[in-house]
Amino acid sequence: MPKMNYWNKDVPLIPYDVAKAQELLASSGYKGETLTLNISAGDAPTKQIATILQQFWSQIGINVQLQEIDPSSFFGFVQDGKYQAAVSYITSDINDDDELATLMADFQASGFNAFFSWYKNEDVTKLLKQARESGDPAERAKLYAEIQKTVYWDGYSVPYNYNPVLNAYYNYVKGWKNLATGWWWLKSVWLDK
Repeated sequence: MPKMNYWNKDVPLIPYDVAKAQELLASSGYKGETLTLNISAGDAPTKQIATILQQFWSQIGINVQLQEIDPSSFFGFVQDGKYQAAVSYITSDINDDDELATLMADFQASGFNAFFSWYKNEDVTKLLKQARESGDPAERAKLYAEIQKTVYWDGYSVPYNYNPVLNAYYNYVKGWKNLATGWWWLKSVWLDK
């Protein structure tokens, strides 16, 4: 889940453990078929991410083939569920967990099939509904921590990073600030020229 308003730093992280990953893969019945990882063609950062994933996954015995898809078609493939794995991103323009949590983890409410992952967990759906209906920040924080833990440990997505915010502006632009979501905050921006 995104590091936003109710993100909980106390949710235990999945440890980096190659031997355990190999053990889990062996017990899963995986027979060494090739996993196709789709990426948008011509997107150098996405290809770098995919190459890193390919290298890491090969260490535990997953054969990964990168498939570059024309950018104009890529999202359609993801949207239609015509992929095994894909490098994608998601962002929000508000600092409340509900928008992204709904898009990413609520199969029923979002209309986006859990951001086209087809992840479906009825417990998460119920927790999200309770969080949306609560006006108590402490209760919402508790619910979102449970959602974060469940979604994270279900492992339907590989949350690898947050892209840094890159801005370019003249030195006479003062008070520039980005929100945690990456969007800019223009309320206190002024020009000194």
